[in-house]
Amino acid sequence: MKPQNPSALHILAFVYLTFSHVTDGELSHEEIDTIARVLHGWVPDATSDQISRVIVDTAAWVHSVASDEERLAQAETYTHLMKEQMSEKQRSAVLVNLIELARADGKITATEEQFIGLLTRILGLG
Repeated sequence: MKPQNPSALHILAFVYLTFSHVTDGELSHEEIDTIARVLHGWVPDATSDQISRVIVDTAAWVHSVASDEERLAQAETYTHLMKEQMSEKQRSAVLVNLIELARADGKITATEEQFIGLLTRILGLG
């Protein structure tokens, strides 16, 4: 279920969790650890418990979406919002985070590469 007032961190977590799960059909412990680390990079003052709560809440939100296609569509919508509201440096950081996530489980799939390419274009970086 979508948080009532999702924060920017929830939106990032939604995109990262969707990317990690939908593109290769699984969500490894390494990917979850990487998501926690990159989210913490966005909010360095956050505690581990706060980051974990965002991940748990957002994972429930992602799983409440009916299909992978809908998850991907929502992730694209949020990426358009990022383009409007983030600096170029911040948008570049999102892409670096996605590449880190793609590498986290030791294999980069063609679907992950396609998703990164799409988000690169949406973010105006490609």
